[in-house]
Amino acid sequence: MAETATPPPATVAVLGIPFHNVTFQEAVQWVRARILSRQPAYIATVNMDFVMQAWRDPELQRILIEADLVVADGIPIVWLSGLLGPRLKERVTGSDLVPMLAELVRDHGFSLFHLGGAPGVAEKAAATLVRRFPGLRIAGCYSPPYADVLHMNHADILERLRKANPDLVLVAFGSPKQEKFAKMHGRHWGVPVAIGVGGSLDFLAGAQKRAPKIVQRLALEWLWRMASDPPRLFRRYMGNLAFFGRTLLQLLWVRCRPDRAEAPVSVDSAVRRAAHVEPCIRLACASHAETFCASVLEKAAGRPVVLDMSGVPWLSSLELGALLRLATRLRRQGQHCILSGAGRRVRRLLAWCHLTEYLEAGNSDKAILERIREWEPAFRDGGIRLDPDGRVQITLPLELTEANLDSFRRTVEACPDRESVREWVLQASSTSFVDSSALEYFLLLKKQAVARGTTLRFAGVRPSVRWIFRLAKVESVLLEPEAR
Repeated sequence: MAETATPPPATVAVLGIPFHNVTFQEAVQWVRARILSRQPAYIATVNMDFVMQAWRDPELQRILIEADLVVADGIPIVWLSGLLGPRLKERVTGSDLVPMLAELVRDHGFSLFHLGGAPGVAEKAAATLVRRFPGLRIAGCYSPPYADVLHMNHADILERLRKANPDLVLVAFGSPKQEKFAKMHGRHWGVPVAIGVGGSLDFLAGAQKRAPKIVQRLALEWLWRMASDPPRLFRRYMGNLAFFGRTLLQLLWVRCRPDRAEAPVSVDSAVRRAAHVEPCIRLACASHAETFCASVLEKAAGRPVVLDMSGVPWLSSLELGALLRLATRLRRQGQHCILSGAGRRVRRLLAWCHLTEYLEAGNSDKAILERIREWEPAFRDGGIRLDPDGRVQITLPLELTEANLDSFRRTVEACPDRESVREWVLQASSTSFVDSSALEYFLLLKKQAVARGTTLRFAGVRPSVRWIFRLAKVESVLLEPEAR
């Protein structure tokens, strides 16, 4: 009998990423409850390298913000959390969590699937776990041929998972590929829980050796790993170290720079009719943060939320984590959160954490109403029209992701006289974000257009979206030179 999934633990935002404040045992119990609930979930094990990538890659940051459970797989993150608010309880490493999850799977009669790693690594890792935990049920192992996330054989992998029907999948593609793959399919593949484990399968298979326990306790495992494979890891870890030092100094600068008082926000009646207006308050503990989020959602009743930030001079990690959780829940309801009246220090913090796209700001009634109007279904979801000259004009949604791609795909496929169209124009001037699911669909549309002898082009691509195209290495394939 399925159980109701437990709510996410307390959220602590460190460097713009909301970490869940759990111990190893709490993480394992959360996974147990989630498997029993049969509600799909993704777990990310995040270290400083992840954070550094997320600051550069908007899609990875979005995935980590919206992941169901995010644990700190890096001691620098635990150290930084204490400077920003409540200290994370402990470092929860993926390499140590995997055997604990295998024991959970064995004890409760669940099944485990190993996905990824070099050829043979998944099988060796599975054999190691079976020896350690006799009776463990391995649903399957598969190491797909190497390809980037947009060119993998997704159908083959999903069919293997469908036949195996596992309860827990260990995804070992490395970051950010494993996160993007899981986000693309997590709502549809029927797997209750997936977790990105990076190189954990290599450790289990003996392909790589972990540092001695004393080195782990001294928080020097990174140094051990770098010394074991300097050609591959030296640049990475030196980059992580430089990033940590630089962000620490920047954080102190953002926190200590003088601020000025902001006048209380006074929104007009038009804003109050269109949205729920709520003063943001200081949050002292995790239960207070959860109560605040639940209260705002209940009072909003499906409307957008405007948070008056004028009484909040700074955001602790607990408060920023609560805002991210609130914004995520609103987005899942098709709504959004607008911050109004934020002081300079708060605005600097949000900009420094690369959160200004996710936590939108509007410091005037006009700006707030414009943002609310943009999120109305008629504007938010895009549209399509067929011009008399045989050109199809497709207005892309504000955001095109795996969550709304199926709906958008149906809109495109419903276009009459598709075979006689001479040109497809994707209007992207209002689009601020696309993910890998959208990029994969764009590549499919391009392929279909070429096969039919028609043209597909983008118009009005924003710099933020162009950057996502560039990171995915599809800019030259999808964008005409003038659009780049």
